[in-house]
Amino acid sequence: MNHTILSSKQDELLENLIVKYNKIVTFEQILLESKKFWDYKQTKNLITKLVKNGWLIRIKKSLYVISDLSTRGFLSISPYKVANLLVPESYVSFESALQKYGMFDQLTSKTISVSLKAYKKVILNSNEYSFVKTKPEFYFGWQDIEIDNSIVHIATAEKALIDIVNFRKSQYSLDLVFEKLIENRQNLDFDKFDDYLARLSLATIKIFGLVFDIIGIKSNKLLIKVIASRSTHKMLPDDNKFNSKWRLYYDPYFDKYR
Repeated sequence: MNHTILSSKQDELLENLIVKYNKIVTFEQILLESKKFWDYKQTKNLITKLVKNGWLIRIKKSLYVISDLSTRGFLSISPYKVANLLVPESYVSFESALQKYGMFDQLTSKTISVSLKAYKKVILNSNEYSFVKTKPEFYFGWQDIEIDNSIVHIATAEKALIDIVNFRKSQYSLDLVFEKLIENRQNLDFDKFDDYLARLSLATIKIFGLVFDIIGIKSNKLLIKVIASRSTHKMLPDDNKFNSKWRLYYDPYFDKYR
């Protein structure tokens, strides 16, 4: 960033954009506000220059965030908002959502969302944004939260925990879910868990049924959903201990949470 000083016209342009559109602007909005100063080609060149010098940060094609002097070259808006700007039809979930609710205190530079289509990872200011594709019937369980004067889609704490198991079964993910359920059981809505899980696969219902049993949470509503099924499932691929109530193979390692 060699040319750090804005000309009076450039400064006026950015100020007008912020007044009209806040800090997030489209190419078309920049073009409209630039008409009295520059033509189309000049404006395109100016945008390239402003991006290079850190006054504009490109979020995706034709979408930018305006920096101010104190944040020049760095995103000054929430990663949750950036994720929703990148893919409007998505909701932030997994550890990223848990962090919003004070349930995950490890520092992370990743924001993970659930979306209806597959998207490539995006890295902005050393933050990684990734999107897990799901089927329409599993695209639920998020709420609108106001962040930076915008509405952002973020999974409820209950759905974030379910997504962790449903989309990436592993010892790590199950350990995390056990720990967060135990630590936050007084603040979680288990009726919401029952409603959400009723819409998911038998395997996921059984896993949470056994998890609830191990840590002493009522699981009768979940059992009703699977009791007629004689099929067996596995919590993880190599599990070999059989739980007859849930017809589920699991790793006795998780008995430590009893």
